[in-house]
Amino acid sequence: MKKLKKSLLIIASFLMAAYSPIYAAGIDHFEVKLSPETSRVWESIDLEIEAVDKNNITVTDYNWEILIFSESDPEVELPSSLQENTYMFNPADQWKIKFENAVKFKSAWLQNIHIYDLNDNTVYGIANATIEKVEEIKNVDITIESPEDGLTIWEWNITISGISNKNHQIKVIVNGNQTLTTTTNNDWIFEIEANSLNTWNNTFIAQILNADWIKIWESAEVNVKVQLNELNIKHVSVNPKEVDSESSFEIEVTANPWLNNVAVIINDVVTSLNETKSWVYSEKLTAPKEMWTYKIDVEIKDDIWHKKISLWAESIKVNEVITEENSNVIDENIEEIVEEELNSAMEEEKILEITWLKLVELKSKSVLTWEKVEEAESYNVYKKLQNEELELIENVLEPKFEIEIKWDDIKYDFFAVKALAKTASWEIYEWDLSEATKVKTWPEVIILFILSLIIWWLFVIISRKNA
Repeated sequence: MKKLKKSLLIIASFLMAAYSPIYAAGIDHFEVKLSPETSRVWESIDLEIEAVDKNNITVTDYNWEILIFSESDPEVELPSSLQENTYMFNPADQWKIKFENAVKFKSAWLQNIHIYDLNDNTVYGIANATIEKVEEIKNVDITIESPEDGLTIWEWNITISGISNKNHQIKVIVNGNQTLTTTTNNDWIFEIEANSLNTWNNTFIAQILNADWIKIWESAEVNVKVQLNELNIKHVSVNPKEVDSESSFEIEVTANPWLNNVAVIINDVVTSLNETKSWVYSEKLTAPKEMWTYKIDVEIKDDIWHKKISLWAESIKVNEVITEENSNVIDENIEEIVEEELNSAMEEEKILEITWLKLVELKSKSVLTWEKVEEAESYNVYKKLQNEELELIENVLEPKFEIEIKWDDIKYDFFAVKALAKTASWEIYEWDLSEATKVKTWPEVIILFILSLIIWWLFVIISRKNA
């Protein structure tokens, strides 16, 4: 009797497993890690987030949006790549995203980071870190290693790098008025780019700041000379790059500062630009009337009339403005095209009609056939539901479709066929449905479910008799 019970249980389990829908394991929670787990106020730490299922296995199809915040420190500094504290997972993350040196807590205590699925707040994760108060910094130092003091360069930008205490805020003051900020890494190194330098003397001072952004030490001053013997057009930009006829756009040229004249030539029209800030010349212009892509030449001159020209430095695309007059012409052309396509479709429809739809009922299967349509690429076979809607069953290449019959009990479904062909532009189109044909089929899923219930019922009866 025990063997019979065991056999019935195995059969029932097998049937239910074989014919029940199988779903991929979904996300259960996030594994979140802060590294290092012990740090100090304002020190940069890593944040790692992984989407996992209930068995802590990585979910390889998670691509939803998450919310990131700290409940313990609302003023925490989060990764700069976030959009309003949210992040969208993408395949490039490999379902595990790591933000390096991206989290900074502003107060000492046991701090946390919460991660929530933006669409389902039951899916979340949390990580903790012990943040210690920053004591008074001792043995502090900061040095600018590059550029060297007294250096002369022939560019208006330069990379400033140096050494100071690790994971601290650094402020670099350029020429006494421009302020740049960065952070030293775990190797005690900081690096930052300074642009738009003066054409002669430039000064750099680097400062190390505490958690309250107060200077606690600064480097020696470094002096650099910029000497530009040649005229140089560094960059030309157009915004927007595509405009309507006679509409406005802005052009910007980056070149040597304090030039005598900076001009652009578009469609043989010369326009001078104004120096809106050091090294930058810009102006709002009006696009030409005619539709075309126009090249933009740039010409610059200094005080002693040295001149440099950059041909086709940029371009501007001008589109035709649709007026009531040319709109009517366009509408007429569209109507002619649509009418031609409709006439062509009506002629082809007769060719693509499904004819001689036949049904052959055998012992184990029903075979549906129809006359081959020479112009058809393939055929769609549909089943007609009780609400008169159509359900696509299969796309076949030949004019034949088989339905297996596995049991004596049968039911009938209505099937119909459509032919598919290609237009001259290689687009697939589908024509009228054939007459629906009653075909012998078998509701396998329902019978299997009933069979499983019978086996389970037998198992319950045997269990009660043995009790």
